[in-house]
Amino acid sequence: MKILPPTLRESKRYLAFSLTAEKDISRRDLINELNFAAATLVGDVGCSELSMHLLSFDDCNGIMQCAANKVWESRGVMASISSIKGVRVRLTVLGVSGTVRASTQNYLLINDIKTSEPERERTAESDECEFFIANNAISGKVVRRNNNEIDILPDSPHYEDKLENSGTRYFGITVFDITDKEIE
Repeated sequence: MKILPPTLRESKRYLAFSLTAEKDISRRDLINELNFAAATLVGDVGCSELSMHLLSFDDCNGIMQCAANKVWESRGVMASISSIKGVRVRLTVLGVSGTVRASTQNYLLINDIKTSEPERERTAESDECEFFIANNAISGKVVRRNNNEIDILPDSPHYEDKLENSGTRYFGITVFDITDKEIE
């Protein structure tokens, strides 16, 4: 069987993503959950049109290949995953590019460089936080930071009761919540 020339091949896009999970997730479990989510969200025919393939997954970062005209559907499939084998997870798409090399250099390697910056290390050491929402002060321990987002576990028993009743573990806020800025 002859190989198709490049002009007749379907063009592809590469999604660099980051996986945040409570426990370690294996590559096989991630692939199974992606296939299940795709089949549930777009069906069998849509699944074949997406042509999603997990190219690499290492240390909570990975690259997913998909059809060039189905990038938003592929992102939707990745966003619909909230747990894998009972472990709460969040898949964050870092960026989309036309080649594996560009997605690795532009989105995956830059995150490694940013974590070693001195400003990043100083903010990571302080894990206590206090902020005001609607004139109510909330203080607690910072669980996770990601760019403009902060997840905080409150110290106040009043907010701990609210969290337990809602089934969540911590508050997720952004810089806009703290500074009362409008999103442009």
